Amino acid sequence: MKKFFLFLLLLLLVASMIFPVKTVGIKFDGKECYYPLSSTQTLDVDYTHSVSLTKVVDVYRITDQGIYAIQEKWQEFLAGQPTDVQYRSGDFYVKDMNMYLGRSWEYWFIPLNKATLKINGRTVFIQPPEEGILRINVGRTPLILMLIRRC
Repeated sequence: MKKFFLFLLLLLLVASMIFPVKTVGIKFDGKECYYPLSSTQTLDVDYTHSVSLTKVVDVYRITDQGIYAIQEKWQEFLAGQPTDVQYRSGDFYVKDMNMYLGRSWEYWFIPLNKATLKINGRTVFIQPPEEGILRINVGRTPLILMLIRRC
């Protein structure tokens, strides 16, 4: 009876580890980490604009349905920066929106960008000193993989 109970306990433990959970995946230069997605979360992508060398912050809402762009904040009107400002807040020009982007979104960053990602105010990624494509995706990941590669 004791062996049967231990077998069931082990089976339950293994099953729970391969059970897929909702996650936000962050991949850069072949390295990937996962952050648990329990409900609606806010993701901030903070970086230095490569032309104006000023701060830019893109704000997203992350749900299990996907990624929504909800706000852009920037400090200058140079190449590649929005011109359709809605209001000003402190040092930033701001544009609010509610645009569905899908289940994944990509950026190309160079070392000058010094990108940082925060989920609900917690830093989960700091760009290493090389260029690469940053991919953010919403999906399901086996629990064991999410625990091993947690951001």
